[in-house]
Amino acid sequence: MIKFDFLNKFKWFQKLKSIKHIKLILVLFLTVLIIFIYFYDFKSTSKTSKNVTQTSGSSSTSVYAKELEQRLENTLSKISGAGEVKVMITFNGVTELVLANQKDEKTTSTKNSTSSGTNESETTTVSTEPILITENGATNPIVLMEILPEIKGVIVVAQGADNIRVKLDLLKAVQALLLVESNQVEIFKGN
Repeated sequence: MIKFDFLNKFKWFQKLKSIKHIKLILVLFLTVLIIFIYFYDFKSTSKTSKNVTQTSGSSSTSVYAKELEQRLENTLSKISGAGEVKVMITFNGVTELVLANQKDEKTTSTKNSTSSGTNESETTTVSTEPILITENGATNPIVLMEILPEIKGVIVVAQGADNIRVKLDLLKAVQALLLVESNQVEIFKGN
């Protein structure tokens, strides 16, 4: 067995070693990871493939937007001089779900004999269906990934936005947190 004595110097490794059944937890984690890799279709992850479906848009995206706006308001209001802050975020598109799929491939061969010889033709049919699970009487597809929509624009209304330094700090913070360009952010003074 290989020993990694140098790891004993790290506090996080000591804490990890002290967890009961750590080997069982690691085996379970690796099993889940292998199952994910087995069912994940790497070839068809483009947005035009059949295993990507758009959600109803208003539900999942609006929940995401409200949570993001609230977190941003809490963070921006802590900037010196900002005062009370309100944020509104708009998006391009809606949330999309990548589903686990199973492929069924069927090949049919036909031979036709004619006076001039034998013609062979082969037809392959591929069908893809989402993998469904049933929990508590409800049948739902397995969701591998949720693709969140791209941020279109951000409006920030802050009491201290009349101060150019505060306005600049708010702009930098929004750009850093949301990874948006400055032309996607507008900051206004609130009352």
